[in-house]
Amino acid sequence: MDDLALQNELEALAGNAFNPNLPEDGTPPEPISTTISRWNKLFKIPGDDAIDLIMEHRNNLTRTRISDEHWEAVRTGKESQGYDREAYEYELDLQKRKANIGSIVPVDDETESRVTYLVELSGPLDSLEVMQRAAGLQQAPPMVDGWSVEDGRSVQMCIVSNKEKRAILQWAAEQGGGFEPTILVNPKSMQ
Repeated sequence: MDDLALQNELEALAGNAFNPNLPEDGTPPEPISTTISRWNKLFKIPGDDAIDLIMEHRNNLTRTRISDEHWEAVRTGKESQGYDREAYEYELDLQKRKANIGSIVPVDDETESRVTYLVELSGPLDSLEVMQRAAGLQQAPPMVDGWSVEDGRSVQMCIVSNKEKRAILQWAAEQGGGFEPTILVNPKSMQ
């Protein structure tokens, strides 16, 4: 990384750490409940997931911020659609992730055909019916119950192939409002 690139990166980090979400006109910041409602409406994200994504977005010091000039150029149109600056920046990040989905999703491989995956039923993928549609299946995938090692809660997961996993990831990128499903390799398929 050359000196100019390093300086630009450090300036971006400092700008994001400064808390750019505070209004400049002296008005009090918007209540989190209003932000959650906005993200729920725009990105179809349930309340609890919206809180997590909002905080993740706000705490991401490496996120790309739009310039004041950019925001002023699109502000009227975006606000009429329900966006504020923060939600618009999140939408731009989502579009970048969608553009990169091809590099994230692996290509089918003959040796991987026997491997299956466990996808947690949560967020916008909270039912077998939605999972079936997202995976492009004729019938609902098999489901298993388990426990989260991280927080000890019970979880329900469905079993899918690599092709179905890729379809689910594609669906989440396009229709899941930034939701990233929990996907694990099914250890039983590795035996």
